[in-house]
Amino acid sequence: MEFIVPMGTVRIDDRELSNTRISISDKYVFVMGIGPDGTYEERLLEVGSGDAAVLISGSIDYLRKLLDLLDNLLVEVGREVGVNVMTKHVEIEDAVRYLLARLGVQDGYLRIVGDGWRRILNSAKLGRVGKALVGEDRIYVIYSGNNITLNLVAEPIEGGIVEVVTYTEGKVTGVTKVRVGEDVVVKTDIRSPSSLLILSQTKNPEQLGTAISDVAVRVRGHVVDYANKLLNVMRSYGTI
Repeated sequence: MEFIVPMGTVRIDDRELSNTRISISDKYVFVMGIGPDGTYEERLLEVGSGDAAVLISGSIDYLRKLLDLLDNLLVEVGREVGVNVMTKHVEIEDAVRYLLARLGVQDGYLRIVGDGWRRILNSAKLGRVGKALVGEDRIYVIYSGNNITLNLVAEPIEGGIVEVVTYTEGKVTGVTKVRVGEDVVVKTDIRSPSSLLILSQTKNPEQLGTAISDVAVRVRGHVVDYANKLLNVMRSYGTI
């Protein structure tokens, strides 16, 4: 799992980067931002390095609040797809180890929610289809696959068309894409919870049948509500 999140201004190697995004995984912290001279810069840090520890520990309250909201979102979505997400408390003093443990817990929640979503998806008997659905004015991509993509909450996709392509009868396999013009901005497995969250932000989910449209409509309110809560945290910490 990767955790992609806006970080505002950070300092690495005595160099200040603004408008940064970081991607945290169990191996690396990838930092992307604008340097003092206005050019785009990247830094790849090993997650166990001192620089990564300073960056994460200095932002741990911010990251914790975001993950708390994401946990609550998956609890709510889980209820809508008929599963019970039991939250787990993580208490580790070291900031890096704490964050990686929280990401592991998030991954487990996604698996549980995915089980419920796949049952609904398979019950819909979509067959082989290719549909283009009209997206809401803003599409918040909180997850892409099993990755947390809060950069696409800070900068939601505007004017997107959501394309659904399935390949098989019975057990549904396929992809969900968000396209703007000729560009595919996001592509995810239709069987992942991220697909459900994207489909919930379409204006005509009924094209996919009652089983899917009913749950999509119920999930929509949770997605928009928590996207706004995530944005409020980002604004309060000055990262966007």
